Parts: sequence; structure tokens; C-alpha cells
Amino acid sequence: MQIQTRSLHAAYACVLWALASVSAQAAPDANARQLYAPCVTCHQPNAWGSPDGFIPSLAGQQKRYLEGQLAAFRSGVRVDTAMQVVSEHPKFGDPKNIDALAGYLSMLNANPDPIKGSGAHLRVGQETYTHICAACHGVDGRGASGNRVPRIAGQHYPYLRRQINAAADLHRNLAPPEMTSALRSMTDPQRDAVADYAARLGSSEPLLDVNRLGDNGK
Repeated sequence: MQIQTRSLHAAYACVLWALASVSAQAAPDANARQLYAPCVTCHQPNAWGSPDGFIPSLAGQQKRYLEGQLAAFRSGVRVDTAMQVVSEHPKFGDPKNIDALAGYLSMLNANPDPIKGSGAHLRVGQETYTHICAACHGVDGRGASGNRVPRIAGQHYPYLRRQINAAADLHRNLAPPEMTSALRSMTDPQRDAVADYAARLGSSEPLLDVNRLGDNGK
């Protein structure tokens, strides 16, 4: 009986510990969701971006990259009216809140069905991505947490396309010169193809359509 009583006490203690752990985790999550509330209008409740693909998906993005971008918008280094209005809120003057929001977004499930391009030049996109983008963003396009390289796999094609076109201005002071130089060197068809290819990375569907490779993959 004494052994049974001790077992019950131990089990009860474990339950209390588990509940305390859950409560401790729930509070930061609730705070992060509250911090995300002003972003829902543009980025949607699931953080998958706008239905037309022009506003990016934030779910599953690299945490340190998100932290850096929030700081960049707040300081004016990166310019976007809506983002600057949101990031200028006093709450984002606290690094702990930026950390909490970025952590929350990075843990959300990435958009499984981003807006894609035509799929007509995926071979060109694959070759361009492999030679120019993969070294930093990874073969899988998931980026790197240590040096704030963003995830571009599964990002919306229209957003990626616009960002590539605006790279010279948008990424000054935000990315190494070799990146902007490489993007500037791309032809317009290459930019289109690599954005389409990156949008499809991580998808369950085949990246290359063999039926489209009859004329050198174009």
C-alpha cells in the first residue's frame, strides 16, 4: 500500500509538472499571437501570405532572418509603408517581442500550395538556382539560420519575382554584394525561371516536367 501511495504521489507530481510546463509555454505563444495580430490583414491568419502571392508567406521562415527584417523595416533600411507602420509600434522596440514573434512564425507550418509560375522553364530555373542560389539558400531552398539567409522554398512566385527585379535597391545593406551582382547578371527569362523553381521547392509534385524538355528544357 505504501509503495502504491508513493507511486500515486509521483504520478501526481508529474502531472503538475507537465501542466506547469504547458502553462509556461502557452503564455509566450499567446503573446506572440497577439504580436502577430496587426499582420493578419496582409499576411493572413496562417501567415501564408496573400491569395495573389504578392505578399509573402512568413510561416516556416528562418527565425533570425525574420528578426533582421523587422529591425530593418523599423529602422527604415528596408522600405514598405505598411510594414513600417506595423514595425514602428512601441512593442517592437523591445527585442524580446521581436524574438517572440519571429520564433512563433518560424514554427508555423509552411504554405503547402504557394502561387507558382507557368512551369514552362523549370530546367532553366533549376540550373540557374543550382549555380547561383544554392550555395547560400541551400539545395532545398530552406536557407540558413546562422547567417540570416531566408527560406525561399515554397515562397510565392509573384513575390520572389518582384524581389529579384528590385534586388539592386531592396537588398542594399541587407545582402552581400555578390548576391545583388548575381541577380543583376540574370536575364529576364532566368529571373522568371528561378523564381518559379524556388516556389516549387519542397512541393510533392515533380519539379521538372519531362514533357516540356523537348527544346533544351525551355
